[in-house]
Amino acid sequence: MIPSKLIDPVSGMAATVTDFGQLVVAPIDYSSVVQGELDTINTAVNLLTPTQGQQIVITDIILTANRSIGTNDATVDLYLADGPDELVFTPADAVLSLELEKNGKLTLTGLNLITRPGAWINAKTNDNTVFVTLMYYRVPVK
Repeated sequence: MIPSKLIDPVSGMAATVTDFGQLVVAPIDYSSVVQGELDTINTAVNLLTPTQGQQIVITDIILTANRSIGTNDATVDLYLADGPDELVFTPADAVLSLELEKNGKLTLTGLNLITRPGAWINAKTNDNTVFVTLMYYRVPVK
């Protein structure tokens, strides 16, 4: 065994090896799962709360609309907020905004979206009911 370090010459940051002996060159942690039900029109549903000193990394998003969605589809917004019931967001805070049809499903996997520190993750819809599954992990704020 030869002790060694991998260090970025520009930043001075050293590469990390996990407890499993893995050289970290991809996501640092395993994803956790949170689920939400958007069952009230134009009402914010808080999916994740901020944790001091950490940021949230979104890895997967699954949206499913049930059969009660109307003929004009459901507008679904997933966004960063400053509070658990905040409805208004700027384009810079939008994670995604889309139309989902009756019985429609959207699966986004393999994402690596980091949020701003202190952000709540909320969702809302203009037609009920939409189910949200979000996979994520947290990393220290740099």
